[in-house]
Amino acid sequence: MKLRLALLLAALLLAAPLLPALAAAPKSHDEHASQGATTELIFKWMNFFVVFGGGAYFAGGLLKRKFAEMRRGIQNEIADARRQREESQQRLAGIEERLARLQQEIEAMRKEAAANAAAEKQRIREAAAREAQRLLATTRAEIDSTARAARLELRAYAARLAVTLAEQRIQQQLSPQAQAVLFQAALGGFPAPARPGGERRA
Repeated sequence: MKLRLALLLAALLLAAPLLPALAAAPKSHDEHASQGATTELIFKWMNFFVVFGGGAYFAGGLLKRKFAEMRRGIQNEIADARRQREESQQRLAGIEERLARLQQEIEAMRKEAAANAAAEKQRIREAAAREAQRLLATTRAEIDSTARAARLELRAYAARLAVTLAEQRIQQQLSPQAQAVLFQAALGGFPAPARPGGERRA
């Protein structure tokens, strides 16, 4: 833009000394015609430079502002793209970190579940062993009680059987004569009844 303005000013400065010389020269009809054509040509070129230079100056300012705005917009878009890229990378890193933590949590949960299953299995085994011991103790107590009752019943049966067998033996061994002797012996232990008159039987 500065180059255009410098060229316009240089053209004006170069054309300015020619104008008085052209105006002061003696003019013939042909010279006047050629002079007029030259002056007209110079003025056209000057007019062209002034209009073109002014237009270029103002258009250059507008274009410069437009390009500056476009450059700022592009720079802002690039900055936004970089910021979005950095945010995306940060989000990706956060997601990867959460996934890593999730894997660790899943592994910890698996280990905890395995430990809980082992502990529950051991607890069930211990409870089953205690229940088996309790059932064994209860069964032994019932067996001991049943055995004691059976022994008592067996002793009572043996006593009844012994009495029965003794009665049978006694009955087999006692004849009528032996019974009479025993009866007389039993009667002999009692005192004899008294007779009337105060005498007793010998």
